[in-house]
Amino acid sequence: MNDLKKQMDQIDIPKSLHQRSLQGIEQAKKEQRKSKSWVPKILTAAVTLAAGGFVALMVGEHHLDNDRASALMSQVENLSPPMYWIFAILCIFITLYISRKKLQVGADQKKTIGVAVVLILMIGNSTLFLQHQLIKPIVVPTVIEGTNNLQNALEIRYITNKDDRRYVKYLQAEDVQLPIVYYQTEQENLVNGFYYPLDTSQDLRYQNIRLAFFQLDLNTLEKVMASKNVYLVLSDGMKLPAPIRFTREPSIYENQVMNNSFSQSQHDAEQIISFTLQQDAVFDAFYVPPTLEDKILLKEWRLNDQRYTASDFPFSVTKGQRLEMTIQFKEAPLDINTSIGFSGPDGYLTMRLYSQTNFTTNLVKKVRENNE
Repeated sequence: MNDLKKQMDQIDIPKSLHQRSLQGIEQAKKEQRKSKSWVPKILTAAVTLAAGGFVALMVGEHHLDNDRASALMSQVENLSPPMYWIFAILCIFITLYISRKKLQVGADQKKTIGVAVVLILMIGNSTLFLQHQLIKPIVVPTVIEGTNNLQNALEIRYITNKDDRRYVKYLQAEDVQLPIVYYQTEQENLVNGFYYPLDTSQDLRYQNIRLAFFQLDLNTLEKVMASKNVYLVLSDGMKLPAPIRFTREPSIYENQVMNNSFSQSQHDAEQIISFTLQQDAVFDAFYVPPTLEDKILLKEWRLNDQRYTASDFPFSVTKGQRLEMTIQFKEAPLDINTSIGFSGPDGYLTMRLYSQTNFTTNLVKKVRENNE
């Protein structure tokens, strides 16, 4: 046995044959990896595309012009939100299946699984972002009461995506163009290098709720109230339909029961209004503008520490007594600026009610549905 080993060791292998053997081994290794090397490359390309889309949506969206951004949102709007998640989950399962079938246990498979996780996180984050984007800004429905004063104030809120730099320039109603009283230019809205609209009334996760304030005289108010279509016009010329409902009943102001009043809110769904009468009066109905009859309900009133409801009409109040009324707001995405109270043969006992809806993402969705 030792002689055979010595003889084998004495065999001289030509250098050319040894080199060809090494080349053959190397070629065999390359061919063995060739069938599965495309998997990580394809997945890497997919992640690169997903990352590019993620950055474009989360960081660079405000660099898109408004027409391109609106077109993108219109395409996304045609797909239901569950479809995004179905697509994302399908991608992760396909990726894991390929990893298991085509790659051996080792570094490549672990890297591919890691790539798949990053891919699904990026797709999911972009999905959430796209789900909550508005195709265009929308105006919050508003009910406002016009008065006989020489100057009337009109405050309208509108909702924009956080990356939307446009702002309202004026209100248009038929042939009336009413310029906004105040707004901040884009340069003035740069805070520490980052754009932020200073007229923001509420900052949501994906949108800003912003204010547009106007002042109009009695003549202009009459024209706006008579207009069939009212728009807020943005800085780029886009017109946003403004769902504004006006109320006006001069007899309320001409026939008021003398009183001192104040309001105290308990929470969003209820509000307490208190009156101290300066004369005797009888009331037989709850007064609320017709446009708000299904939005504002009379829960009860208190007089001499006794509770009463609508079934107790009519009732009388003597001078110096304190009357406390509790009203309820039905859930509705609208802003209110009008008078409510009691009415009777002695006149109206009313107070101006100013209420802004506290918006959440769900209420933004409702406003969008109402506008559509």
